[in-house]
Amino acid sequence: MNSLPELGRAIARLRKERGMTQKELATLSGMGQSTLARFETGGVAEFGSRKLLRLLEVLGHEMNYVPMSRSFTLDDALAERQRAFSGESEVRR
Repeated sequence: MNSLPELGRAIARLRKERGMTQKELATLSGMGQSTLARFETGGVAEFGSRKLLRLLEVLGHEMNYVPMSRSFTLDDALAERQRAFSGESEVRR
């Protein structure tokens, strides 16, 4: 995810998957329903990290970070070689 609106949509998807209303999630997270609604629909310019961490906790998730770009590694070279020997012609990076 590269933007706050994408993150808001992801939170909305997780909430719906758990059968929760905005009001339920907002209450359990200690924020107002209107704040959550604006976040889920991309209507906020900023959203505090504590609020986000609390939402994720209530939804049973945690925040992780991953590199934005990935370097070609020895494991990638080995996998590419194995694909070549197994008949796969497409090279993936």
